[in-house]
Amino acid sequence: MDYIGMTKVTFIGAILVCAGLLAWAGYAVQGSYLDDENVLREPFYLLALGWFGVIVGGAILLVSAVRYAISVLRRGD
Repeated sequence: MDYIGMTKVTFIGAILVCAGLLAWAGYAVQGSYLDDENVLREPFYLLALGWFGVIVGGAILLVSAVRYAISVLRRGD
């Protein structure tokens, strides 16, 4: 397996992390408020999507980095 450049799996991991960060930014921008009946309106789904993206994407990137390090050590570069 050739690791010159970014593999598709690494790219997907990076996209997931970026999407998670964007979800958190969207949560911060949209904010929360009380409506006319004093009910809290808050986009909780953006928090969950953000955590999902960052955790899954980070795990993919970590596994990809470990696989790359092992391949470099085996080659002896």
